[in-house]
Amino acid sequence: MSALTRKILYFFLGLIMLIDFYLIFNAGNPNSFLRLLIKDTAYDISITVALSIVIVVISMSMIRDNDQNSVKKILERNSEHIAELKKQNRSNEEIAESFLKELGSEKGLFHFLVKWRVLRYLSKM
Repeated sequence: MSALTRKILYFFLGLIMLIDFYLIFNAGNPNSFLRLLIKDTAYDISITVALSIVIVVISMSMIRDNDQNSVKKILERNSEHIAELKKQNRSNEEIAESFLKELGSEKGLFHFLVKWRVLRYLSKM
């Protein structure tokens, strides 16, 4: 994701968060600004929940993209070394374990998740 796209998403996220915050505290209020668009107060909670879901989806996609890029960037920086290891007939499993050992990762859930991600990137290299 480019830096400009990320800035636009942060701005959009902040804007809809402000709107959602306003709607949370004004749901059902007959004097709410939402009455300019929708006259019936029965839809206030549905609109608020929908905006909250949009916020969660945008936030999760931005977090997911950021986390994946960090591992991918480290592997890309070390692509020459990884190519040498592959020429030495090292398996992706061995390369991933070596990579995680250098990161100081210990056995556990985090280790398993990062190893799975590293193996996925190594198979694409």
